[in-house]
Amino acid sequence: MGKYQRNKGGRGEREIVNLLKSHDIPAKRISPLETNHEDKGDILVAECWKAEVKVGDQIPKFIYEAMKEGEDMLFCKRDRKEWLVVMPVDKFIERFL
Repeated sequence: MGKYQRNKGGRGEREIVNLLKSHDIPAKRISPLETNHEDKGDILVAECWKAEVKVGDQIPKFIYEAMKEGEDMLFCKRDRKEWLVVMPVDKFIERFL
């Protein structure tokens, strides 16, 4: 795996955090050290939602696999395309009730 591929995920996480912050939505990257190396998502949105970030050409094929158990949403982007947000409909409805 090349350096570009290895760093793509981190760049995607930083891009989403900056995008959300530019719209006054609190967000931050989650460090494995903060979570004692437990898998708890890539970013924390609004202090309550855990989110995974995926960037690459394989997004449509593996969307369910990318949504790890316990995560609230998935930000995904194919190369040179716009960002999409995927989340279970029950969590979406719960937010607006």
